[in-house]
Amino acid sequence: MDKIHHIALADDHAMLLDGISTLIESQPNLHVVCKAQNGKELIHFVEISVPDLCIIDMEMPIMDGMAASELLLKRFPDLKIIVLTMYQEQSLVKNLVNMGISGYLLKTSDKDELLFAINQVLKGKTYFDGKLMNQTRNAEEELIASPNDFSKVSRLSEREKEVAILLCNGLSNKQVAEKLFVSPSTVDNHRTNLMKKLDVHNVVELIRFCLKNSITK
Repeated sequence: MDKIHHIALADDHAMLLDGISTLIESQPNLHVVCKAQNGKELIHFVEISVPDLCIIDMEMPIMDGMAASELLLKRFPDLKIIVLTMYQEQSLVKNLVNMGISGYLLKTSDKDELLFAINQVLKGKTYFDGKLMNQTRNAEEELIASPNDFSKVSRLSEREKEVAILLCNGLSNKQVAEKLFVSPSTVDNHRTNLMKKLDVHNVVELIRFCLKNSITK
C-alpha cells in the first residue's frame, strides 16, 4: 500500500482553502491534516505534528506566507513547502528559494499543475510555476554570455557540469548522488566548488547561469 502523505494548508480565503483541500483529498495517497487561516495557526499545528508538506498562501492576516515559511524552515529545515501566490516577481521567488522552499506556484495554475507540483516536491524535487520559468528562460535567452562567463564555464570539470545540470533539473543532493553513484558528501563538495567557480550563491542563480550559457541537457 502506498504511503499516505500528510499535507497542511494555510490560506485566509475559505473557498480557496476548501477547494484545494477537496482536490488533494481526491488523491488516494494524499490527506489534508490542517486547514489554517494564517501563518500563526499553521505554525502552531506544525509544532504539534509535522506534516510531509505545507502549502502556504503568500498573503494572509496576522502572519503572512513569507514570515511563516521563514520561521518553519528555521525550526524544521527539512520541511517541504510550496508557496501559492498571485505575484510573479523573480526577486520574491529568489528570496523564497534562498529561504529553502521547495515550490512556488501561481494561483492561476490549474489543478493538474498543482497536483504535479505536490507529487514532485513529495519526491524530494523542487517545482516552480511553468509560466515563471518560461519568463526566466526567455529573459536569459535574450542575454549574450560574456567572455567572463565562458572563462568560468571552462574551469568546471565534466562531473561538476553533470552536477549543475541535475541540480537545475530539480534533483536534491541525495538524488544527484544516487544518479551519479557517489556519496551525498561528494555531491556537496561538487556543488560548493561549482558555485564558487561560477560565482553563484543559490539554485536560482545557478539555473539562470546555466540557461544563459547553454549548460543544459
